[in-house]
Amino acid sequence: MKLHWHHNLIFNGGVFLLDSIDLNNIPLFVDNSSVELSDTNLIYGKNGTGKSTMVKAISHQINDAEHCIIFDGMKRFIRPDKKLNAILLGTQNLEIEKNINDLLTLRGKLQDQLNVAKKTYDTHKGSFNDSIQRYQDFVWDNVYRHFQHNFPKDLRGWGGSKKSFTEKLKQLGTKELIEPSSLQSESEILSKRNLIKSGAKLAIFDDYTPKLNIERLTKLMTNTLSNTATGELSRQIKTRKLESWVQQGKPYLSPNNPCPFCGQNITQDHYKFLENEFSEIINSTYQKFQEDIETEVEEIQQAQAQLQVWQEDTETLSSENGEGFKASVTKEVVTVNTTLKLLATTVISKKDNAQQSIPIDDSLDSLKLALEQLASKIKDVNERISENNRLVENSVKSEKELHNQILELMRIRCLKPDVQACQSEVRSFQSQLKASSEEKEDKQKEIDKLDYKIAKLRSQTQSEEEAVTRINHLLGLLGNKQFKLVCPTVNQGVSGYYTIEGKNGIQRSVLELSTGEKNLIAFLYFFYLVEARISDAEPVVIVIDDPVTSNDDQSMFLIITLIQNLLFQAKNINADGNRKLQIIVLTHNSSFYINLKEWTGNPYTKKNHSFHLFATPQGSVIKKISNKKEDIINNYDELWQEAKFSFDANQKQTLWNQIRRILETYIKFNNYSESLEHTIRDNIISAKDTEKKLIALQLVKIAHVNSHSIDDLMQDLSPWSKEQIRDAFEFVMIILGGGEHFDSHWNETGN
Repeated sequence: MKLHWHHNLIFNGGVFLLDSIDLNNIPLFVDNSSVELSDTNLIYGKNGTGKSTMVKAISHQINDAEHCIIFDGMKRFIRPDKKLNAILLGTQNLEIEKNINDLLTLRGKLQDQLNVAKKTYDTHKGSFNDSIQRYQDFVWDNVYRHFQHNFPKDLRGWGGSKKSFTEKLKQLGTKELIEPSSLQSESEILSKRNLIKSGAKLAIFDDYTPKLNIERLTKLMTNTLSNTATGELSRQIKTRKLESWVQQGKPYLSPNNPCPFCGQNITQDHYKFLENEFSEIINSTYQKFQEDIETEVEEIQQAQAQLQVWQEDTETLSSENGEGFKASVTKEVVTVNTTLKLLATTVISKKDNAQQSIPIDDSLDSLKLALEQLASKIKDVNERISENNRLVENSVKSEKELHNQILELMRIRCLKPDVQACQSEVRSFQSQLKASSEEKEDKQKEIDKLDYKIAKLRSQTQSEEEAVTRINHLLGLLGNKQFKLVCPTVNQGVSGYYTIEGKNGIQRSVLELSTGEKNLIAFLYFFYLVEARISDAEPVVIVIDDPVTSNDDQSMFLIITLIQNLLFQAKNINADGNRKLQIIVLTHNSSFYINLKEWTGNPYTKKNHSFHLFATPQGSVIKKISNKKEDIINNYDELWQEAKFSFDANQKQTLWNQIRRILETYIKFNNYSESLEHTIRDNIISAKDTEKKLIALQLVKIAHVNSHSIDDLMQDLSPWSKEQIRDAFEFVMIILGGGEHFDSHWNETGN
């Protein structure tokens, strides 16, 4: 064991104990550089006079826990644990508990952070769930309901709930289910579905090829009548370009009539000549020209009729299996028919323009293009018809293919910008949720680590079974107020924790323990440590500060008895002259002080010291009690001592209040029914000494005022000297019949 030199420690045969308490540089104390100590030391002082400060000074001077045991309240020795509903017992356990408390403080901060993280997580979770719900509603309304009417079979097993439908769509992924080129529209799928359902095959469309002699038609439209006429007249007609004129006048040519061409009368011979000439032109050439035109018009009309018949053939297809095909060629049929009509109109116009060349290349090109487009469409339609026929022949496989088509259409619909916007919102909130979840989990992991450390520390706490046995023995002396410490049946792998069991054997809550009961347990444990330390034969200083705080009479009696035993042991241990045990007891309880003083033997000897702490406006003063007159007998006698001290120190401000308290105690003890002020007024009203009478009345008034305000104590409200105040106090006591009482108490405390 290592011992250290400290100021105010004495060395006597290898024993280090306190010679005095160093109060230098402690502002609370006035005119006291040190307090000389002995084997046993009793220090009495009211709360606030500096007892705790003196204990700290002692601890600082010794600074060696091996040679100084201090009791200054329960906190050094026990700690109630609300969570475990138990008392933690033991100095080492309390040190561990301090570390635990530090960790618990940190845990509390982390818990606050975790609570914030949980709140943030809950907010993000709510936003995420709301976004999912919006997304599911949107998908349900825009995908499920869209396909539900026409494709119920394909949605079988998909529509149990919005959530399940959305999840199934997710399983489709983003990859294409079929080749884009093979993707069909919903109407096409429905048509194929109906075709498969009907079980009917479609006939292949025949090609539409109009029987037109394009070369002949072109030649006819570009030739003129003059190119075909013969003879002089035809040449004249040709030369003069009279084809239309001849054609228009011929019906009016007749004998004995004016010539429709020249207006002259036509003779019979001339008529015959003209008739012969015109007949050649009109009958053989022109007529034939007209007939050729009619022929071409008829062929065009036949082509139109053929087209009509071909178109009517498509009408035989039912709406279930051919509507799509009809629609696909209708436009091209209209185009071809329109082109043929225009061509017919152009050919007919040639009748009136026989001598005019009418090119039809553009019309023929339009017809050719229209026919090519129609042929292409027919080819496309026939391919689709072949595909449909294949569907009918392989209905099971076809249905599967169409089902995949529907799935692809649903997948594509989910890729639309409005659906993607909803999904993007979900991903955004999901990212926030993930971040807050990670934050929450990280804080929880930190807390779990701290909980592990706390549990590990608690597992290191030590059992105090021997101490508990001793404590329970002493607690058993409390009679009907006894209780005991019990080691829990399940102590969760920790030691040092004890539950409280009442006299009836029922466990008590630590929250129900009074301050006095907890203080008693702490003191009994302290006493156990003191007994163990004394048995080591090592020097030790025992400091006890206010051990009977909030204790009832039975508990206080037990504590007094134990401390009295310590005082007795100190006397015997130090009997050889070598100080090995030093006891310092500080208290504010006068009854406690008086009871202990009796066990010190003569409290005014070299080995037994008693002290009195006073509070003054300038600070605290400690005075060694040298004789019985200076000692404290009871609270009432203490008031007289304090009043005399204030008188000697010329502290008139405090003197007023002390006098008031003495007078109030006195009139109460003597059964005066009135208040202090009324009692004095009633008893001194007939007094003849006017000066003392006025002083006495003012004394009561000022004393009363100074009892209500700390600030008032800092003011001297009296113009009188301390002697005048004392004389007025004596005058009042005499009027009240307590003259001898005044003399005995004032003189006992000094002159």
